[in-house]
Amino acid sequence: SGGGSFNMPERQMTPEEQPKAAYNQGVRAVKAADKLAKTADEATDEKKKTKALDKAKRQYENARGYFASALQRKADMYEAWNYVGYTSRKLGEYDKALQAYDEALRLNPSYGEAIEYRGEAYLGLNRVDDAKNAYMQLFQSSRPLADQLMAAMQKWVTDRRAAGNAAPEVDALAQWIDERSNIARQTASLATDAPAVVHWN
Repeated sequence: SGGGSFNMPERQMTPEEQPKAAYNQGVRAVKAADKLAKTADEATDEKKKTKALDKAKRQYENARGYFASALQRKADMYEAWNYVGYTSRKLGEYDKALQAYDEALRLNPSYGEAIEYRGEAYLGLNRVDDAKNAYMQLFQSSRPLADQLMAAMQKWVTDRRAAGNAAPEVDALAQWIDERSNIARQTASLATDAPAVVHWN
């Protein structure tokens, strides 16, 4: 083929392929951003921490651009709405995150990931009761996602206490977490000890 156009794909993408390609690029950028955020989290050196955080922020913005581009071509792609929520939350834009999660769940009401991520966004806005409701919903439908939200709630309590925040809702949530953790343990052991169900024809 002619020189200069070597970076062009062999053929143009179909309209169906375009949003998927943008979405996949977004997912790759999110993974890179999450990795950088983890590096920042673990860094003891302030300079390194700040540098990794800045890089992570750029990658989350980058990723959000890809998901927005996917949605321009396919507005009902609930997975992309979910990730617009995720990247917005990671950028500290909780209201924007909630709007995106709401849209993902309007398109697919039982999408567990969006319910879990939205629960974490609620925590970011100190909307503890909404986060608890999200947990209860996930506890019925997806135990691993419920556990993930529970871990985020525990972190919320730990962070508040570390910052010297002794607000009553911090202790109230800590107590609720203890109660729910016990229930989760009991139901988990019940599930494993339950006798096999016999189906009679």
